[in-house]
Amino acid sequence: MSALDLKEQGNRLFAARSYDDAIGCYTKAIIKDPSAGSYYTNRALCYLKLKKWKLAIADSQHAIDIDPKNVKAHFFIGQAYMENNSFDEAITNFQI
Repeated sequence: MSALDLKEQGNRLFAARSYDDAIGCYTKAIIKDPSAGSYYTNRALCYLKLKKWKLAIADSQHAIDIDPKNVKAHFFIGQAYMENNSFDEAITNFQI
């Protein structure tokens, strides 16, 4: 199965609210193609849904490392910081 196929399967699982299973698909996609920022942001969104703030921040940061202008990654990292009551960090990421 290609990385893109795994991402699409993860998207279907995410839509079905099977976040842990979606994480597994996105993780496999990342292993196959670690240069695709969207795989990290998709997994970060799953972590946000599961309230795993540190993991969401880490994946969002990976996506930002790949593309510093990745708006979705900055938004997700900002959300995670807000939920973690780290408001200054949240504001910094929301303003990018």
